[in-house]
Amino acid sequence: MASIYVTDSRATSMTLGREELSSSYNEAQASRTMIEPEHVPDELLIDPDDNITSKRLILSIDFGTTYSAMSYIALSENQRVDHISSLDISSIENYPDDMNPDSESQMKKEVPTELMYPLDPQFRSRANLSRPIMGVASLDNESPRDETDAMEVDGIEDDISMMMSDSRDFKWGYGMHEAWGRPATHFKKTSKAMNRFKLLLDGGQTPGIRNKLRSTVKYLSSKKIVESEVGVIADFLTCLLRHAKSQLQLLGLYDDYGVEMVLCVPAIWTQKACRDMQMALLIAMRMAEFKGVNPSHQAIENLFIVSEPEAAAAFTLNTEPNIQAGQTFVLLDAGGGTVDANTYTVSQTQPLRLSEEVVQPGGGLCGSSYLNEAFRLMMHERLKSEKQYLEHGRITLDGIIERIVIKEFELTKRRFDIYDKEKRLQRYYCANLEYNLEKEFCDSEIIVKHDKMKAIFLPILEKVAKIMESQIISAKDKGVYVDHVILVGGFAGSISLQEYLTRYLEELSVRLSFNMKLTFRANNVTAVASGAVLRALNKDNGPSREIRSSYGIRRDEPKDFHKNHGNAKAFRDQADGLMYVRTIDWILPRSTEVKPINRCPEFLCIHTFKVDEPRFLCEEELYVSDTATESHYSLKSRRNQKAEEVGKIVVDFTYLRDQGLIRPTREVLPNGEEVGNLHYRVAFTMVMKAVDRDLRCYAIYNHEVVKRARINITSAFRPGVK
Repeated sequence: MASIYVTDSRATSMTLGREELSSSYNEAQASRTMIEPEHVPDELLIDPDDNITSKRLILSIDFGTTYSAMSYIALSENQRVDHISSLDISSIENYPDDMNPDSESQMKKEVPTELMYPLDPQFRSRANLSRPIMGVASLDNESPRDETDAMEVDGIEDDISMMMSDSRDFKWGYGMHEAWGRPATHFKKTSKAMNRFKLLLDGGQTPGIRNKLRSTVKYLSSKKIVESEVGVIADFLTCLLRHAKSQLQLLGLYDDYGVEMVLCVPAIWTQKACRDMQMALLIAMRMAEFKGVNPSHQAIENLFIVSEPEAAAAFTLNTEPNIQAGQTFVLLDAGGGTVDANTYTVSQTQPLRLSEEVVQPGGGLCGSSYLNEAFRLMMHERLKSEKQYLEHGRITLDGIIERIVIKEFELTKRRFDIYDKEKRLQRYYCANLEYNLEKEFCDSEIIVKHDKMKAIFLPILEKVAKIMESQIISAKDKGVYVDHVILVGGFAGSISLQEYLTRYLEELSVRLSFNMKLTFRANNVTAVASGAVLRALNKDNGPSREIRSSYGIRRDEPKDFHKNHGNAKAFRDQADGLMYVRTIDWILPRSTEVKPINRCPEFLCIHTFKVDEPRFLCEEELYVSDTATESHYSLKSRRNQKAEEVGKIVVDFTYLRDQGLIRPTREVLPNGEEVGNLHYRVAFTMVMKAVDRDLRCYAIYNHEVVKRARINITSAFRPGVK
């Protein structure tokens, strides 16, 4: 087995002769650090695809807590983008099993972020979701492995009722909605529904929900149904991308186009969350056989990340000429799960650029899905005394209520007006419900009076208003006065929310003695996705290119080479017989300003092989960390404990031995004495170069690039970096 160690002329020149270099540094091991890497001219590092231009498809993904959307624009070669507006942006539609009755409904442009997993590991092959086990994205050329487990779930294969239904089928989006809305689905738990799984990546506001989600993932993982939290997100994105691909192909907007992917992320997400989301997208693009993935590097070729509030602002301000440079606005993104609030000052309008957040972003769990929860609880309370005769066969009370929520209340909550002067009644169908005027039951109908429905809405509306007010007050305390509140998101289509916030803002304007205006549009369910496309069209004058994560390479350094080794555990290399410490050299440390083209100094990689090793595979492992910056510490040290492997570059140098270009050797001391075991040694030069939002790696031997690799470092920057 190959043992990897890396030496570096940079490190040598900096450390030899200094006090931090341990006095116990072994002469035999020190001698190898004198080898210099090759000089690599810039022209050797020009990639074949660097200057390719073609028709472009910019495709954005707004991965939401309860609903998701995709928007796009197709550009001809060399088409100018100066005058493109939100009216030129299209969105993916025609989602399978869409239940929206209105063919013109804006809701047809989004799909529920929901999955239903059969408790049968073999579903992956049936749903074409088999894939390599989750983990590091390898940058070599190995083909994916199918890790589908053929394990039987206890009792599942013998359950005749399961075999007679479609409960063995994987569901997503509206298909999951449709299945969950059938009362019989709730009779016997042969499937596991998952929603709000975006919150798995949220490290702040949602510990309770996140713990429940993780418990569900752990359960499904134990049944060999899913592999990880990121894997759940990748499953959903795979389905989303497959549908988008089919729709784009029907329009002739796929095969002849280069693809730029735009990923929308919450402003509060950590670099780790963005990185996991990026990994999920990479896996999904590979699973969906979606263009834009480099097969040899396993990297997204052109990825841009933008924050959700900035994308929504780009969409809204594109259609609102009244908002000018120097004005401040609160962006209130009211979705299904969360309501997020961010406050920005407009620094320029052409193109739109925003200041950093004026105050700390706010938010809470008060999206429209919590109306569903309150309504569901009310239905349980009203129907629990009818359970004895309503439940029969495979029909359960939970199933009855879920059908009402999905098929009827979903429409109610968009249209219900808490200020309705007529105070109209709401009626919900419930098969076989007995007439009871005292309980407000008609034949097979539940009557809900206006005041009872209003009682469901008001607590949620009040929470949203308080989030808005908190941003306005906090900005005022800093001497910044808000001019506009921009309401976006699926919940923004609620008549009740629009009217409640309008009145609340009017009262607040009087109380604070400055005027504020609420802005919303009825057709803004794709505001984030469409705004992300607009933002991607012009990336100039974005945030500074200060990298927020460190990128490095694993190095097996001679024991006691550096003072940072400390008491780190060393290991004996099986090839040369000498002692080494496994460390990480952070080539690109965080908080570094990274130019659009930023070349790191070349360094030397040395690999040793036993004389009977069948193949000489030189493998360099790439790592990322959001905290570590200092090199030479052990891979297992506290300083590197959160470092994650993000890729590798593998080069086969077996031909050097087979062609007699290298011969077995031992380490030689300055006095000519040979030490250690007889072994082969392969030395080559590595260069890392940041190009825009990629980190490109080159393995060079004898003045030739023998292997290229690429990893996306988009998630290491602040969203919006060019």
